[in-house]
Amino acid sequence: MIVLADNDVILKLVQCDLIVEFLSSFDVTLDDIRIRPVTRLFLSKNKIRKRLDPACIARLEGLLSAVCDINLDPDPDELSTLVEIAKIDEGEAVLFIVCPQYPDARIVTGDKRSLVGLHDAEKVWPVCKLLAAKLAGKIYCFEQVLLKILDAVGFEAIRDRIVLGRECDKGLALWLGSGLEATETEFRNGLASFLNEVKQVTGGLLA
Repeated sequence: MIVLADNDVILKLVQCDLIVEFLSSFDVTLDDIRIRPVTRLFLSKNKIRKRLDPACIARLEGLLSAVCDINLDPDPDELSTLVEIAKIDEGEAVLFIVCPQYPDARIVTGDKRSLVGLHDAEKVWPVCKLLAAKLAGKIYCFEQVLLKILDAVGFEAIRDRIVLGRECDKGLALWLGSGLEATETEFRNGLASFLNEVKQVTGGLLA
């Protein structure tokens, strides 16, 4: 399986030190991860690095040195429709368009607005409807990634790390606000409530 990852998910996995668990829960290796070439440039910016401690930077550099670039070009007409008409972020639009070109590929993304945008656009634009059909069930948002990891290794195995990195994500900061006193039940309830809301506004895109 190939996993196409966006900037947001990569940063959050790095900040929560969950790269190993992510790979294990999806049964993939770093060789199976694909990113946009511009992602390397974006994640090398000083404004990004200033948010990370030395350990996070080391994890990020290790990940970027091991994953592969997306080697497929998006259809320019589809890209134009998604970006200019549907107002979807260009980075996410590229992932959406190239995903069906890879055999057995999945997308992991932290950009829920783009998912909502694609779902809304599929009601109006035939090209978006066709693309949404191809992507149905193949996209994981960050919260689903967390749930897969939680199911695979258990809360205690990751609690300290996600508490430490919780400020990287508003949901984590909310659900783990009590720090090391946070419970698995609270965390799972927060994830479940959030995912229920997101799935209502993204159609069948999410896995």
